Amino acid sequence: MKKGKSSKSVILAAFVANLFIAMVKYVVAFFTASSAMLAEAIHSTADTLNQVLLFVGLRKAARKADELHPFGFSGEAYFWSFIVAIILFTTGAIFSIYEGVHKLRHPAPVDHLPVALLVLAVAFAAEAVSLRVAVRKINAERGTTGLAAFLHQTKKAELVVVFLEDTAALLGLAIALAALLTEYVTGILFFDGLASILIGVLLGGTALVMGYETKSLIIGESADPALLRRVRELLLQEESIARVIHIRSLHLGADDILLAVKAEFDPRLSSMQICSLINAIEADIRRQYPEITKIFIEPDIYRPE
Repeated sequence: MKKGKSSKSVILAAFVANLFIAMVKYVVAFFTASSAMLAEAIHSTADTLNQVLLFVGLRKAARKADELHPFGFSGEAYFWSFIVAIILFTTGAIFSIYEGVHKLRHPAPVDHLPVALLVLAVAFAAEAVSLRVAVRKINAERGTTGLAAFLHQTKKAELVVVFLEDTAALLGLAIALAALLTEYVTGILFFDGLASILIGVLLGGTALVMGYETKSLIIGESADPALLRRVRELLLQEESIARVIHIRSLHLGADDILLAVKAEFDPRLSSMQICSLINAIEADIRRQYPEITKIFIEPDIYRPE
């Protein structure tokens, strides 16, 4: 996969779209008394807040290392992405399901239905534009990697969050549109509440996927195996390295990789020569792979088990 630039433009597009959609949905939900519309309004509010938190995460992740955090703050982006998943589950999913159950127990007709349908259609278009921005960013980075594989492998948690949010939003809007149309045609006061419950289930499922992916990043994932193979090849090109015993890596952030190498050097080299060689190798790795920001190379003797 290609090394991508910042995802700020993707987050900004999602923020603007969700803020506009949320305000309109609240107004329409008030006049129509639609549970599905209110659930969608809460959904858009949660998404808007989520984009703010993603910006907070990117900003905090950019801080320089200090004495207490010698490896920097890159992991902040993962933490705030995880918080986003929790908010989407609690604020979005649980409230939508609660509102849907309440509407099923106390059914009431949807007022001003044409206005509600128009707003949902406009919201669908706005979300589609936001999703298109995210997809273009993903396509620019994933190369020949499949979409599902990229979303699982990428270390840019904020990109995964925006893509999943926008996809869930489009599906939620489609559910709300279908439910309100069905209720209008049949006259049965059931589908509005059902749509709210289905939207809640959709948000809950999306939040669980988000949480799973970001949890893995918080715990710590290694660098791309293809990248590690290239690093190994680079090391073995050095004649003074007899063997690469092992390579360990950890993504501290999307473009912040810690690399630890244990290698067996030519025993005829002095400690001074080994130190100079290690410094040269580290400079070579950083030049070719700038995302590898922290490198530790340890000389050792290979002992087969």
